[in-house]
Amino acid sequence: MKSKFRVLTLAFALQLMHPAFAAGDITSDKTIVFVCLHGSVKSQMAAAHFNRIARERGLPYTAISRGIEVDASIPTRIRNGLSLDGLAPLDDVPQPLTAADAVATAKVFAFDPVPDDKRGEVEVNYWSDVPPAMKDYVAARDVIVSHIDHLVPALAVRPRPQETLQGVVTAVDERNDRITVRLRSDTTEIFRVQDGLVFNAVHKGDQVELTVENIDGAKTIVGLKKE
Repeated sequence: MKSKFRVLTLAFALQLMHPAFAAGDITSDKTIVFVCLHGSVKSQMAAAHFNRIARERGLPYTAISRGIEVDASIPTRIRNGLSLDGLAPLDDVPQPLTAADAVATAKVFAFDPVPDDKRGEVEVNYWSDVPPAMKDYVAARDVIVSHIDHLVPALAVRPRPQETLQGVVTAVDERNDRITVRLRSDTTEIFRVQDGLVFNAVHKGDQVELTVENIDGAKTIVGLKKE
């Protein structure tokens, strides 16, 4: 019979993604979505410039554009502005955002309010300070690129490799942030604990599943499930 585990605590590292793929595709943890009202102006600009910057800096992310009340086409002014920057819109016809789209992506950035039924449970990050691009493409572009430049360092963080281990707790040392576990391999190891809240729920004799990373040279518990 499979054991049922209860999650006690988790610490997540930013996941890196695989190389870029077709602009219209959506793959979990591989896509950044930019959303504007009509899906034809700011979101197209942001996606095009993000993909350029990602290529230049070796980031394996791909951006796409989506809209709330989509236009039938990309305005000529936006096409011309992107063209002068050596870029092009990602879509010939703007694409609408759906809740399924939002859930399947790594991050969502929006320039206009996103209705609940189109974002599901996903957190939306708003870039609401971008001026109207149809009035001044350059001004809008510069603010968008500035936002992307601030976003890139976080995306460039490489996650530490993780491993999942199962075993039984044999000792709990809260004072030194350590837990000793006898693993299924019949070896016993001492792990450092990243989140002190673990000590509120874990006791000697508990069967646990650990998510472990090597942090500063020490095997560290960053996630734990208890039977």
